[in-house]
Amino acid sequence: MDKQAHFLPFESLPKISRGNGIVNHLIASRQVGARAIHTGISELPVGVPAPRHSHNAEEQVTVLEGTVKITLGEREQLWRRFDSTYVAAGVEHELVNVGEDTAFVLVVYGSADVNRTFAATGHSVEIGSDADRFGDRVVVT
Repeated sequence: MDKQAHFLPFESLPKISRGNGIVNHLIASRQVGARAIHTGISELPVGVPAPRHSHNAEEQVTVLEGTVKITLGEREQLWRRFDSTYVAAGVEHELVNVGEDTAFVLVVYGSADVNRTFAATGHSVEIGSDADRFGDRVVVT
């Protein structure tokens, strides 16, 4: 077994644009040797949603900065710094920054092989792939 350990300062994390100003800062993934998790920090501009979707893996989200409206299934909650969610595989959810500044959320998936299925289209894509884009969506006000 190849044992790996890495220091991953925020400023050196790979940045992946997801569209509409949403940026994912990749932390642990197959790129750094992760076998059982996929993690990152998502940067959410004010009013821009990460549209309704689900995953093939469990997910945990923690708000690091800002105010984020999180919809889990049919339930909705405003979450602030250090508030967290647990989302089982297959549960549709959506995140929208409803604060006044850019929000940052830590996202942890319970698998290194994660797909996103967009609720609007049913289309599934690999997390972090070129197809994993949120497209041109209207800003929520």
